[in-house]
Amino acid sequence: MDSLPEEIGIYSELRVLRLFRNRFVTLPEEIGNLKKLEILVLSSNNLEKLPASIGNLINVNELSLQYNNLRSLPAEIGKMKNIELLRLNNNELDSLPDEICELENLKYLYLGRNNLRKLPDSIGKLKNLRILDIGLNHLTELPESIGELENLTELHVNSSGPLLDLPESLCYLRSLELVYVDPVIRVPNCMLTRRTGRFSLIVK
Repeated sequence: MDSLPEEIGIYSELRVLRLFRNRFVTLPEEIGNLKKLEILVLSSNNLEKLPASIGNLINVNELSLQYNNLRSLPAEIGKMKNIELLRLNNNELDSLPDEICELENLKYLYLGRNNLRKLPDSIGKLKNLRILDIGLNHLTELPESIGELENLTELHVNSSGPLLDLPESLCYLRSLELVYVDPVIRVPNCMLTRRTGRFSLIVK
């Protein structure tokens, strides 16, 4: 079976739905009827896209979509305001919709092992973000607004782009404790000379 049956939409009282390790290529629009859902796990499938109706799942706080074949995300994902944990690693994403920056409660964002070439310029709006993993991508630059992620404690940028420069705006993040880089990433001097017991620059 390569898709969930449309009848999934009748289970409107569901709060947790875990459907990992199947062969789903698509999801029915009716999944948007599960408006009480809080946890949705669809990892390790063959999903190539998400229906716009996923934006109706406004109570979801954990969305796991890693290990799929997603090439893009619908703009409607920005309506899922309660998401705190979003796993999108190990997909085929080459860009992100600007609307992802509307997820004001997002704390953990995993984007490693995709084909991302840039991040939205407004990523600095994710004020509650604590962990950002963008390693193993094809980024050529990072937006200056990344320095506005005032609660960021952990940043993974190792193997995220062969000519990547880290912006100096990262130096102003006092909460930042761990930054994972690789030998070819250019790191601003202000991070190399940073003297605080909580900060570590880790080369992988």
